[in-house]
Amino acid sequence: MPEQDLRVHHATPLTLVELDPREVVHGTRASGGLVAPDVTLAGSMRETCPHCQVPLQLVLRYQHVIRSHLFCTRCTRCYDALHSDGHSALVFAGLSID
Repeated sequence: MPEQDLRVHHATPLTLVELDPREVVHGTRASGGLVAPDVTLAGSMRETCPHCQVPLQLVLRYQHVIRSHLFCTRCTRCYDALHSDGHSALVFAGLSID
């Protein structure tokens, strides 16, 4: 008899909070917005942009990135994802893509 997968698959509901891009990326202000070189996207997330409904991209701390955040490639908004207790789901102790 095959073993049952006893792991429980629950998606924790997260609250998205829009962040000021100047607080998450070191960049240069230009007429079109904030220009930040060398920002590496780490992958698509299940969370979608509240404005565009496209999957948000995870951006980890690396080079010009001040803090990990979620990024919308369509409207260029930045978000933090908060657990119900108010703590960021994007705080990864000691994790970067260096």
